[in-house]
Amino acid sequence: MTVSELEEWVPNPTSPSSGAMSAVGRVYAVDAAARLVRVSLLGGEALWLPALPGRYRSTSSQGSLARVLLHPTTGRPELVLGPLDPTSPSVLAQVSAVAGTTVTVDWFGTSTALPAIPSTYTVGQTAWVLTDDWGLPVLVQGPSTVVAPTPPPPPTPPGGGSTVQVTVAISPQWSGSYRYSRAAWDRWNTNRYGGRSTLYQGDGEGSGAMAGLAVYGDQLVNLGAISIDSVRVRLRSVGLASGSPPVTVQGSPQGSPPPGAPVASGAVAVGMDDWVYLASTVCEGMRTGAVKGLATVGAVYSAVAGAGNGDGMVLSVTYTRAA
Repeated sequence: MTVSELEEWVPNPTSPSSGAMSAVGRVYAVDAAARLVRVSLLGGEALWLPALPGRYRSTSSQGSLARVLLHPTTGRPELVLGPLDPTSPSVLAQVSAVAGTTVTVDWFGTSTALPAIPSTYTVGQTAWVLTDDWGLPVLVQGPSTVVAPTPPPPPTPPGGGSTVQVTVAISPQWSGSYRYSRAAWDRWNTNRYGGRSTLYQGDGEGSGAMAGLAVYGDQLVNLGAISIDSVRVRLRSVGLASGSPPVTVQGSPQGSPPPGAPVASGAVAVGMDDWVYLASTVCEGMRTGAVKGLATVGAVYSAVAGAGNGDGMVLSVTYTRAA
């Protein structure tokens, strides 16, 4: 069955906007060491995503197919579940050296020394090689006289070498405030001033020290950006009785609600009731996945709207990707 025939045979190769929990993507590259697979959904940009083990084909001229898990609310791709057209567990490779029960084979331009089942191996001929769940060679099974096929060039992701600049809005997936005196989240003004999701900072009106956190999960790293050129965050006051001084926000590696206090470091941005630009170092951290959240860390008591409260902590992200 060809790739195009398989794509037609696979049920429901839906787009992320259809409400489906998964979609069919085309595989363009595999990084087995990092457990990442580069896929494109319905001709969109190719993204590096975390992946479950699988013998993914990434060397055909068209690319192969894989099932991709989508986020239940945003529809964004989150995880590659496995290939729809996996490679065989045993493949042919050329023998380049023999030393007792160790046989070195040429594997897509790389020489790999492997344990071998005892037999008569000849340099220059081929051997059958067993692969693991990621398609990497692990054992030479025996000699062969079949000529190993020449691997085709890797497929070209959509857009070729051209790029395009895009601006998107990204909303926080969760937000809240941590009250240090209680060593807990959601222990301050949960029924007013924006409710539980409001991000507080500082110490005021008997609260004790507090810090807020808004998390964005993998939404930023999943953009597949070549560069993130700018990020603005919407800091909107929620009408505290004591007024709303500017808040100080700082990048956080936490992309989901943490059990303990928020963690933050790096460059800060200060503002209130406006779109505030984040530092370039924070933008780069968002691109690589090192920054997945924003914390309010100022010492002056104040608060801003959070997740589910209009534009609270929404990001306006301008980034460059493959066209």
